[in-house]
Amino acid sequence: MHKEILIKDLKNKIAQLPDCDENYRALANIYVADEDYESALAIYETLLKKFPDDMQALINSGSIHFYKKNYEKAIENYLKANKSDSSSFAVNYNLGNVYAEIGSFANALKYYNKALELKPGAAEVYNAIGFLYQDNDDLQEARRYYQKAVDMDNLCPEYHINLANVYQKMDEFDFACEQYRIAYELDKSDKKACLCLANVYASMENFKQAEEYFEHTTKIDPQYYSAWVCWAISKADEGDLDKAIMLFKHAIELDVSKPNAYLLLANILIAQMRYQEAISLYEKALMLTENKTKIYVLMANAYIMLNLYTQAARYYRLAMKEEPDNLEIKLIYTDVANNYILKKVG
Repeated sequence: MHKEILIKDLKNKIAQLPDCDENYRALANIYVADEDYESALAIYETLLKKFPDDMQALINSGSIHFYKKNYEKAIENYLKANKSDSSSFAVNYNLGNVYAEIGSFANALKYYNKALELKPGAAEVYNAIGFLYQDNDDLQEARRYYQKAVDMDNLCPEYHINLANVYQKMDEFDFACEQYRIAYELDKSDKKACLCLANVYASMENFKQAEEYFEHTTKIDPQYYSAWVCWAISKADEGDLDKAIMLFKHAIELDVSKPNAYLLLANILIAQMRYQEAISLYEKALMLTENKTKIYVLMANAYIMLNLYTQAARYYRLAMKEEPDNLEIKLIYTDVANNYILKKVG
């Protein structure tokens, strides 16, 4: 009730004093706090009609559009703000972020570098440039910029995790482990850092240490689906298939809407020649994903193992329908069809 009274009061003030910009801002702030972004944008647009160069209104409008994925409108507002004051760190940094989001590497780098000229010690910008290079598969440059972010602020777990992720992609597991451990020690309640540490130990085939950190992760958040799936993968890699199956089943119980655990569990069951159970899991995964080609092929392969060639052919055809230019699937289908014909003839 207090909020509605405040909104009504501010609207009255705007009507009485239409040239007082502070009332517009105060009203927009209420809407933003209430996550009513459309109403906030409407207020900022009204304010900008009166004061087209109002920096805060331009920045805030741009940020709301960015949040709503209206990237063209976000860029439009940020560029207007930049034209009004090109020395604003926030504007240049935000422009870098939105250009990075739409994949415009050159523009993103241009505005990030401008932001660094204005604020050379900005660790968040070095981190953002690291993301930019990582998205463009330049891992060496990504590592260099993530390292700079860490050098500027070594108490931020996120920067250590990002640096570690690049090391892991470069198969430099010892360095990755070091950075993940720093992130975890900085915040032992950080489930992401703990899971990353578990995964890197699994990559190093240090399954005992991996097990310890998977257990820690699931204690931090027992509902953390990804942790249970990763733990199951680690146990499968270790050769403990019984525990892997148990962990995959638990992940499915936690979230029946994600296909990963169904697929990975089915693959283990295929290795154990439990084909019908695997096919049932593949069918469930099919209902949960748009990327069906791989699952169709896996199902077809399972039917082949059961000598059910008609069903296998059906799923190979479905895979070809999904990816008509995939020659590998066509060749497999042709081979299966020929073998089936030969068996029938024989």
